[in-house]
Amino acid sequence: MDSERTDPKSSSNFLGKVDQKNIGESPARKNTRMPAAEFPNRYSIRDIGGEKVLSCIEAPNLTVQIKFGLSVSAATMNKSSPGTIYLDGVAQNGPFLDNARQIYNFDHHEGCVRAFTLSTCEQALVMLKKGFDLRGREWRIIANDPDLDTVLAIWLLLNHIRISEQESIREHILFPLIRLEGAIDSLGLELKTLTALPPAQINQSQRIIDYLRSTEVRLKKDGKWGEQIDFIAYVADILHDIDQIMYEPHKFGKLLGIEELARVNLPDNRVAVVVQSDMGIYEIEPLLKKIYGSSIGLAILRRTPTAYTLRQIDPFLRGSLEDVYEKLNFLDPAVKCRTRDRWGGSSDIGGSPRDQGTKLTPEEIAKGCREAFQKYSFVQQTLQFFLVTVSAVGALAAAELFSGAHWHPGKWFNAPSLNTIVFDPYVQFSIALIFFTTIILAVVSHRRLWQFGIISPVGKNWWFILPAAILAAFAGGAWAPVEHPSYRIPDISRLLLSGMLLPFASEYLFRGVLHGILAQKSKIQSCSSKFFISWPNVGTALLYAVFLTLLPFFQNETFNPFSITLRHGSIYVAAFFFSIFLGVVRERSHSFFSSYLIHLMAVFSVIFLPDLFIYATHVFHLSWPKIPF
Repeated sequence: MDSERTDPKSSSNFLGKVDQKNIGESPARKNTRMPAAEFPNRYSIRDIGGEKVLSCIEAPNLTVQIKFGLSVSAATMNKSSPGTIYLDGVAQNGPFLDNARQIYNFDHHEGCVRAFTLSTCEQALVMLKKGFDLRGREWRIIANDPDLDTVLAIWLLLNHIRISEQESIREHILFPLIRLEGAIDSLGLELKTLTALPPAQINQSQRIIDYLRSTEVRLKKDGKWGEQIDFIAYVADILHDIDQIMYEPHKFGKLLGIEELARVNLPDNRVAVVVQSDMGIYEIEPLLKKIYGSSIGLAILRRTPTAYTLRQIDPFLRGSLEDVYEKLNFLDPAVKCRTRDRWGGSSDIGGSPRDQGTKLTPEEIAKGCREAFQKYSFVQQTLQFFLVTVSAVGALAAAELFSGAHWHPGKWFNAPSLNTIVFDPYVQFSIALIFFTTIILAVVSHRRLWQFGIISPVGKNWWFILPAAILAAFAGGAWAPVEHPSYRIPDISRLLLSGMLLPFASEYLFRGVLHGILAQKSKIQSCSSKFFISWPNVGTALLYAVFLTLLPFFQNETFNPFSITLRHGSIYVAAFFFSIFLGVVRERSHSFFSSYLIHLMAVFSVIFLPDLFIYATHVFHLSWPKIPF
């Protein structure tokens, strides 16, 4: 770019000449003018998905993409995602407004009589002055050739808040400039007098146009206007120059400088935004309302990389910050079961863990807020349960087939003695089930293992579940090897190995992986919450009860639906309640290792307590004094 464009003094001097000759400002107003070098540059370039986009800090929900030579058909335009604005020739269609889907095409090339149609920048200005509200959602502005007509349209859209509120804008410069540029772009220089502007106003606007187009004219003259130009950076410079011409610095006021880090939609056309600012949460609240309008529902202010403040701006949201705290505590790997180290606060304002902060990114926090307010339908939960059922059946079937047909540990490790240790069918099945469950975990966890109970237990109140779990195990809710004819107390090594492995494999699958999948879209208990039965707990209990009921058929019998007796029904009921108890333990301790511990203690109680009771009764009978008759 030439020296005139890059030298900040040039635009200041140019603006001074325009003001002195044409605006007629008083000397007092001229002395309050902000030097160009100190005028805030509100435009930034970001990388989103590997593509550079332009945005304004006062309109963070708008992004501009410039793809030189891009052209899309009318059919493609109609299929665009909501919140898309095409500019000046990108879409091969006439001027287009779809307010229902919020797709727009500001254009005067295809599908129109060019001489009778407003230019792109004029269309954008008319829309804004008619009340076009850009605050309620994210918008994507797409351009393919940043001539001045297009750049002015981009500037208008990015400055929609100040234009709609007539805040610090020099309208007596802006409107004639847009009208003259529109006439020149549509009709040519020879018909610019059709604007009916006074000659002095035409001369002033023409000098501004010449100034803003100087780099464009030079590049086109040298044959360098094309794909080799960094058009994003070029447009950002031109927009900054337009700012210095169109704004009255002494009326500019406080910069609406809030950097948007993440944004998600909430129910009832509300949004939650994660922002960064030097101001406090109460100071930025009115600015957020100005930027996002009535759509702002929840604001999350990042104070430091690990400290955030949450503020519910709309008190009528369908949900509360309590739901948000609970969801973020579930998602955050930094959260432990301690009062000060959790997301929490009041019903309208709160924050991140106080001691060590959060380990969540702004995008993850925004996603957690959306999930906290999202209500899943019965159909969605049914589909999720179907997915979990398929995963469980797949893991169990694969484990059964693998352990039955491909189990040769002695051959694998060239250690025949291994066969004597792990030849038991239940041991084989358990090891294979652990392997296939790990594969499922690797696919669904996305490295968030703590959400699947892969974490050390916290809290202590889950120990109260132990007596109920033991009673359910004695009723048939837990598998114990004592019923198998090959198990005898002297064969203690086999008994212990199978008695430890199968409970671990079942807890790993049901209370770990499957419960973790269901918990992604449902509320569950925590170490400090009230006791209740969650849907993930019920769902995994239904599946575990089926597994335990059919387990004998896997190893010893050929499955026949008619062979299911009333006894199997009682096992199913006992297994369901046993699983419910273990689910409570898993949720309140945040770990499936604690549910495994309770499961293991219940199994060993079933194995050893009857024999210990018989032995104690026998000893008591021998030591009881005999009464002579």
